[in-house]
Amino acid sequence: MTYGAIITCVIISIIIIGLSAGIGFGSNDWIGLIVGAIIGILISAIMWICVTWYYNSTEAGKRARKSQDSNFNGGITRRVRVYDMDGDILEEYKGKFDVDYGNERILFDDENNMRHVIYYKSGTVIVDEIEDLNDAD
Repeated sequence: MTYGAIITCVIISIIIIGLSAGIGFGSNDWIGLIVGAIIGILISAIMWICVTWYYNSTEAGKRARKSQDSNFNGGITRRVRVYDMDGDILEEYKGKFDVDYGNERILFDDENNMRHVIYYKSGTVIVDEIEDLNDAD
């Protein structure tokens, strides 16, 4: 689960439980307050289960978690290969970095803090996640 999802769920849970308890307390007895709070807790629990399921069981949720891990941990260990139109390798980069895609280019800063912008309009760029820099051959 991403940190944004956790914070959002906590805030929504507090609001739901507070509103449910408040509505229950409107009946001017403690039983209404307790029943309202229990209903709010059940609704919150269902929300948490659904959000947890999303981040653990869907590919979009798994990608969101991996993107967050990449942002907070300095990237993912990757290999970037740049090919020309004939399929020959022009350049290869290996290291732990985060890659930004867009406008027919990729952008990343390598481990030496050097920025690379690769325009792939006249070739192909393949970005692979690798387990270990030594096993990337």
